[in-house]
Amino acid sequence: MIGNLKRRLTVACVALVMLLSALSGRLIYIELFRAEDLSLLARKRYEYKEFLPGQRGRIYDSSGELLARNQTVYSLVVDCFHLKDQGFACAGVAAKEGLKAHEVRKQYHPDEILARYREHVAESLSMPLRMPVQELGRKLREKTVGEIVLAKGIEDDFSRQLTEVIREKSLRGLYLRKAERRYYPSPLSLTQVIGYVDQDGIGVSGVEKTLNEVLTGKPGYRFCERDRKSREIHAYRGQQVDPVPGKDVYLTISMALQEVVEREMDAVIDRYRPEKATAIFMNPKTGQVLAMSNRPHYDLSTREGIRGMMPVRRNIAVTDLYQPGSTFKVVGYGAAFDCGLATPMTEVDCEMGAYDLDGFVLKDHHPFGILTAQVAFAKSSNIGAYKVARPLNRSGFHSYAQKFGFGSKTGIELNAEQSGWMSEVESWSKPSFSSRTMGYEVSVTPMQMVMACSVIANGGVYQPPTIIESVREGATHDVQILKGDMKAARRVLSAKAAAQVRQCMMETLTEIGTGAKAKLPGYSMGGKTGTARKYIENVGYVSGRYTASFMGFLPADDPKIVGLVIVDDPSFTNGPAYGGSVAGPVFKSIAADAVKIFGIEPDLPEEIEEEREASLANFSGLESEG
Repeated sequence: MIGNLKRRLTVACVALVMLLSALSGRLIYIELFRAEDLSLLARKRYEYKEFLPGQRGRIYDSSGELLARNQTVYSLVVDCFHLKDQGFACAGVAAKEGLKAHEVRKQYHPDEILARYREHVAESLSMPLRMPVQELGRKLREKTVGEIVLAKGIEDDFSRQLTEVIREKSLRGLYLRKAERRYYPSPLSLTQVIGYVDQDGIGVSGVEKTLNEVLTGKPGYRFCERDRKSREIHAYRGQQVDPVPGKDVYLTISMALQEVVEREMDAVIDRYRPEKATAIFMNPKTGQVLAMSNRPHYDLSTREGIRGMMPVRRNIAVTDLYQPGSTFKVVGYGAAFDCGLATPMTEVDCEMGAYDLDGFVLKDHHPFGILTAQVAFAKSSNIGAYKVARPLNRSGFHSYAQKFGFGSKTGIELNAEQSGWMSEVESWSKPSFSSRTMGYEVSVTPMQMVMACSVIANGGVYQPPTIIESVREGATHDVQILKGDMKAARRVLSAKAAAQVRQCMMETLTEIGTGAKAKLPGYSMGGKTGTARKYIENVGYVSGRYTASFMGFLPADDPKIVGLVIVDDPSFTNGPAYGGSVAGPVFKSIAADAVKIFGIEPDLPEEIEEEREASLANFSGLESEG
């Protein structure tokens, strides 16, 4: 008996030793050969890498006024795993029914507890989220794994309200996740210039797109650990790399002037109901764009149309083409003056409004006889413009048009810019030369046209445009990474020729010129009107429909501001929609505020005094009649 017991004990001891030896061997094997793999599997289960987004850079105007920034918002999410947690569900149901958690466990089946908890969540959030209880309940049932997003774009005040509801109602498994959303303080201004970002924060249009790489921050990350219920264990946070915010962009835009331009563009829409309208103002010496606005446009915060118009998100100033009409005459006159083929005092026979010497009839809107080139320009004689430019020959005229920048992109930092259209000389028809001297058979962008005016204002030098003043980084902006340096300029006309064209443009704003309504008293000004019959693709030129425009600068001797106003297909009841009647007064209204904003002193103060005396005389006359 004793012997059998000893044998059994011996066998048991041997078996135990062998088992422990096997376990020890297994542990040694795991430690030596599988430790790294198993450790990796464990880390994958309990550790995760949390990405920390890099905040997108801000956009400012030239004075530091904020135009775009990221705004902290929250998403309300439900963790499906936690939504099925009996402990969480019992606590929620207990809070709703005024019971203890253990009493809930005794009173209801586990499945019923989960159903009652989902119902409690839906009822608690229905009013704050303004969603029907049934819809919320459906959302909570539609997924069993992962997360359910109940609301996005929640701002700070509302997030605090939701946090209080979650606390009071004991809603476990619901979290407010921090996120970023682009915020535009002035959503109705400069819309097509600033552009917008998509749901991933990537620039889609405007400066948001062209400088997306500069504005985009570099994301960081940190390693975290979680327990078996997927809750983060804050004490075990691991390595962290902080995100790097994007750089800030300062535009050349003056929001003070931009607001004036936006106001006038709205007035144009209300008064004329045009198909489109555009206004651009810039500094001719630096090429800096000071204001740019189009209609129709859209609301940056909603991307919806404004004032009952369909939203147009492209920047019409650089994407849309039009036939400029008489504003294009600066090319022919400037080229002829530059080549010494004419001067402002050269006499031109305008043939009393009909000229057919070259086998085709060229007409004027009014019959003119012999005029000086300067007066022919001021009165916008088509025959005069052709006769001044005719000695250039076709190739000479075409070459100067290219020097002015037509047919090429300006290179401004805005997306989708078009280069316009100018066919080669070989494809011109017989009347093409005369048509082009008066701004037909060419298609240009508004940006190209204002640059042509800028060449004249800048002494014959083409200073490429820019809308970027600088790019900066750092909380205090002490470090400037990129300054919007002036791009390489090129000479288009001699200074003498440019001055001669300016002389013609000044004549345009006198009483005998077509641009008299654009004249701002107290300032010497130059300008040119444009009235082009509207051309529609596959239809041709449409009778009674026009594109009215005006471009100009001031002061004439040392221009500080150049501007262009285009009103496409205005409804004008008092005769033809001439550029001087429609666009000229808009330019004057904008210029009147611009000189105050930029502190440009009158160089003809006597005109202001004369106007004041005339106003007083009229006022006195009215009083005496009464």
